Amino acid sequence: MAALLARLWDVTGGSVSIDGVDVRDLTQEQLYSSVSVLLQDAQLVHASIRDNIALNRPEATDAQIREAAEAADVHRVIKALPDGYDTVVEPNRLSGGERQRVAIARALLANTPIVVLDEATAAADPDSEAAIHRGLERLLAGKTVLMIAHRLHTIKNASRILVLDEGKVVEEGTHSRLVAAGGAYRRMWDAHCGAPVSVAVKSEEN
Repeated sequence: MAALLARLWDVTGGSVSIDGVDVRDLTQEQLYSSVSVLLQDAQLVHASIRDNIALNRPEATDAQIREAAEAADVHRVIKALPDGYDTVVEPNRLSGGERQRVAIARALLANTPIVVLDEATAAADPDSEAAIHRGLERLLAGKTVLMIAHRLHTIKNASRILVLDEGKVVEEGTHSRLVAAGGAYRRMWDAHCGAPVSVAVKSEEN
């Protein structure tokens, strides 16, 4: 679903719409101004960190770029590099968590109303994960968020959770309702928490 919304793929039947407009009818500029995508493996281009952060807003000022980097908790990392914001992104230049924070800064600067997250903290070490979560809290405030997750604690507070099995929705609801229902989500949650799945049986005496 995330890939369809971001037009990484196109639907072969039906449609995906934003505010009633089929995403296939949006220009690339319109789509990029509506949707930001943060993948498990942060997608950065071979350019300066400044240009990576401003990728979807090339007119952004240095002050705006820095503000986004500070909000994503990556400004100090960038300033410690030999060329600062002019440092060119190389494969081994930044850690996975640092790359993800640069991608979060890009999304913060773009300020799109819709954000797609695909296991955004999966590549991070514990210290980077905490920094990423701080950046995400700022990024996601007031936004519509589509989050793909296997680590269920990351979606516990979601307003609506869809459980997929082989591409089909088998359950939906809030965390508390899905746990109480005792279905597929409950089994995954118990496995995630390391707790055994138990079923309480109440017997009645005649």
